[in-house]
Amino acid sequence: MQMPPRNIAILLLLTVFALPAYGYLDPISGSLILQALIGGFAGLAVLIKLYWRKLKAKLGLGKPEDGDLSD
Repeated sequence: MQMPPRNIAILLLLTVFALPAYGYLDPISGSLILQALIGGFAGLAVLIKLYWRKLKAKLGLGKPEDGDLSD
């Protein structure tokens, strides 16, 4: 899907004539953002690990658990 030439021209004008935002991130804000990103990645890793174990158990891959003696 291509963008119409009019939209490209408007986007180009908005980026060329953009005003400075004069934003400031102090060290506490940067630390908070970094901490949230690290926590999000850690939570995602745990979620993937949990569902990976369930998927492997359904497919019968991997070694059986200690409590699972189905001989």
